[in-house]
Amino acid sequence: MIHVGVEEIRPGRHQPRSPIDESGLHDLAASIKTAGVMQPLIARRVGGDASGGGELELIAGERRWRAARIAGLRTVPVIVRDVDDLTAAQWAIIENVQREDLNPIDRGSAFRNLVETFGLTQTQIAEAVGLDRSSVANLIRLTDLEPDIRAWIASGALSAGHGKALLAAPSGALRLKLAKQAIENSWTVREVERRASSELAARTPTKQPGAIKAVELTSIEKQLGEHLGTKVAITSNAKRTRGRVTINFYGIDHFEGLLARMGVRLDS
Repeated sequence: MIHVGVEEIRPGRHQPRSPIDESGLHDLAASIKTAGVMQPLIARRVGGDASGGGELELIAGERRWRAARIAGLRTVPVIVRDVDDLTAAQWAIIENVQREDLNPIDRGSAFRNLVETFGLTQTQIAEAVGLDRSSVANLIRLTDLEPDIRAWIASGALSAGHGKALLAAPSGALRLKLAKQAIENSWTVREVERRASSELAARTPTKQPGAIKAVELTSIEKQLGEHLGTKVAITSNAKRTRGRVTINFYGIDHFEGLLARMGVRLDS
């Protein structure tokens, strides 16, 4: 462990936390001013290695670092680790998830970053953070909601369960309307589920012979995504008698893993 000037440290690029609550930060600063930073920050050197050179980038402890600056501390205790981008991102997310510091939207965004930037599967993320895969999948899906709804979930006006229920409703203005009504009327998750299903059914044309209902496509899309551990999109023609299934992958290892899940073997 070393002591480093607070101005020599920069925030982590993979920090999953959204803007930090200022009132809570000032409370922590008051505590640090009295007792100091009790738990060292964890950082890595970017452009160098653990022995020296480069800039110090935070991996864990951003609240303590910011509070120390407010408290007027000149130096803070830091443990320097020599880790790559993926490990730094995982540690930052794991620290916050284990301390339950992240709201559901922050968690979902962080998990999506691990999938899209580093090619991790939902199963790998679940194992790393101690959650089941379906929980990881549901948190990632919350990031597909409209910005206003994501903000309400992040603030606690709506729960993650409400967000999951709203995903069943048609996107756009109608989903936003349902979310506002859920807040204004203090609807339960069950009530949001019921109304979302009703709205979707009302906008689903009468099924033509051999056609698939929109609600069925949504369900299939969700189940495929959860089974494969990646984003799956199903599009169809107006009559829903023909369509396309798009399976996202984020790197060759991720692609080969998806093929293995589908029972496809590449010839060497």
